Amino acid sequence: MKVMSFFEDHGDVGAELERIYKFRKEVQHVEREYLELRILLRDAEAALRADPEDGEKRVRVHHYQTRLEDLERQHPWISS
Repeated sequence: MKVMSFFEDHGDVGAELERIYKFRKEVQHVEREYLELRILLRDAEAALRADPEDGEKRVRVHHYQTRLEDLERQHPWISS
């Protein structure tokens, strides 16, 4: 019985790795924006909890939530 290596089983791994690298490079800015927005939202929500009557903080939280939802809708893989 011959044991096939991973590379024999999966065809041209080099081409697949190249595709993955290209995809990661293309979407890196989206990932960075998503992470930055999550951090901003976390901080804005904490500030809003400390001062729930502040309308400016409420607007900021809503803005970050909306932007995150937009990114998740445009790039569904980002939140999975």
